[in-house]
Amino acid sequence: MAKGYTAKDAKKADAGNSEAKRGALKNGTEHTHTDCVSHLKVDDPDLQIKVREDAMRKLESDLSKREVGLIEREIKILSLQQEIDRLRPLSGLYRVVKAMTTERKLESMLEVITSETTKMLKCDRCSVFVVDHSSKELWTQMAVGLDGTRTIRVALAGNSIVSLCARTGRVINIPDAYEDPRFDPDIDKSTGYRTKNILCVPMHNRNGSVIGVFEVMNKDQNTFTDEDEEWLQALAAVAGGLIEQAQQYSEIEHFVDKTLETLAQTIDKRDPLTAGHSIRVTKYSLLIGENMSISEDERDVLRYSAMMHDYGKIGVPEAILWKNGRLTPEEYACVQTHAKITYDLLSNLPFTNRLAQVPFVASCHHEKLDGTGYYRGLKGHEIPFLARVITVSDVFDALTSVRHYRNRMSITKVYEIMESGRENHFDPEVVDAFYSLPCDRVLKVMESERGQQVPAELENFQNISWLRLVELCQGGRPKAHEEGLKDLFYRIYNANLPPDYQELD
Repeated sequence: MAKGYTAKDAKKADAGNSEAKRGALKNGTEHTHTDCVSHLKVDDPDLQIKVREDAMRKLESDLSKREVGLIEREIKILSLQQEIDRLRPLSGLYRVVKAMTTERKLESMLEVITSETTKMLKCDRCSVFVVDHSSKELWTQMAVGLDGTRTIRVALAGNSIVSLCARTGRVINIPDAYEDPRFDPDIDKSTGYRTKNILCVPMHNRNGSVIGVFEVMNKDQNTFTDEDEEWLQALAAVAGGLIEQAQQYSEIEHFVDKTLETLAQTIDKRDPLTAGHSIRVTKYSLLIGENMSISEDERDVLRYSAMMHDYGKIGVPEAILWKNGRLTPEEYACVQTHAKITYDLLSNLPFTNRLAQVPFVASCHHEKLDGTGYYRGLKGHEIPFLARVITVSDVFDALTSVRHYRNRMSITKVYEIMESGRENHFDPEVVDAFYSLPCDRVLKVMESERGQQVPAELENFQNISWLRLVELCQGGRPKAHEEGLKDLFYRIYNANLPPDYQELD
């Protein structure tokens, strides 16, 4: 021990060092090994340089690892995005095919195809042209991006690119339309559309014949690639078969429509005064259904039910149907049987599940909300909604037509009868939907009964509702655009009636 440095002094020094260390820990400034060595900078500069170099190397290593990690992440994100972009058409193809398989009607299917294909290929416009062999034309239901155009027809033997694709059955990919001699710039002049690039792909049926053409235009910020061709060819391969099925379905549906229409007319034409009744009731019903936004399936049920609603009259003797006067209670009871006969006869037809309600709906058109109708005596919502639509149409047509037992009624009298039946005979919502129909559309159906050309003057009624016409006939003050409509209506409504015709009060 050094001279003058006692054990007491050593203990005191240790205590001081411990206190200083605790203070350093408390303040977060306790020196690491590197820090301790750095204190040797005055005494050992070489050692400090070495420590600094080690620290720099460690920092560079850490930064390098982070940089590499960020680059790897960016590469993964970029690769993932590229994979997503590559597979996006597959997702689009799935959506198109799924949508096509759920659509039965050709027109609806074409709308779905054009919309989804535009998204799938990231282009501005898509049209699906279908070959019409009877007219030797190609037609398209709609062209996305071409406002105001619903149907386009081009000659199969024409010079258009679509026609060329259909005739040759080959893919046509034009990167610059105005540099290609096959493109006709007059088409753009007539439509106001600017065509940049075009891709046309033919569709084939099961026999290999061309039945249509996919045409897509103006790829976003690019031209159509080989990959785009492959995707569109894949879509065309599926669409060709489904479109052919839709065409066959449309032909079958048209055949069924015409068959049922003919059956309905055989009943109507037993009596010249009732000719056209079933067709008009069907048209009125469809107008109401459209106004009430019924579904596509409901529309088909409504059409067939309205068309066949009086088919049971085939079992009612003509002497009763043609009687010129009031029916006896027994005769009226015989007429009432036609509703049940309608149900029995239609139940023998093989309506599909989607149309299974047709016999029931058709046979309920004489039911009343208060339960006093026939033949089941149904009340309120026990009566099918579509049958309530047919009821309004049936009564309105009967009142506005000439019958053996009465003349055509005045419009104001028809309105009074319809209003008196509100909530006891007729569904008020259906009545209101009928009242709000555009007047010209109602009149076109009404005047189609007399075997004459529908007057061109009916266009004057397209800006008013049916209810507004009634108000004018009741003496309502006409607005500027309504001047003369009341007199014009009476002239049309009363035209070609018998000389001794008088409105029945």
